Amino acid sequence: MEENEILKKNILQQIFIIRICLQPLRNPMTIENLQLFTTFEGAFSKIKRHMTKHNLIQSNNNQFNDNNRYYVYENFIEEEFIWIERHTIKI
Repeated sequence: MEENEILKKNILQQIFIIRICLQPLRNPMTIENLQLFTTFEGAFSKIKRHMTKHNLIQSNNNQFNDNNRYYVYENFIEEEFIWIERHTIKI
């Protein structure tokens, strides 16, 4: 297969980004140093370790929502959230 043919192929890869927003009134889209994972399990494992360390209780969520977000921790009163974003990128 020629190089040009390889470049024309659509190779898709899912990536998972962790967003930890534990400061009220902070725009979670401006968080720097985001952690990126190639598997959901890797991202979820990292969050579970963080939550155990900080004594946070996992929410009852068990699926991605329409925005490809999987909320692992939700505290609406304190405006604190931890979620995993799912993205599909073309490589």
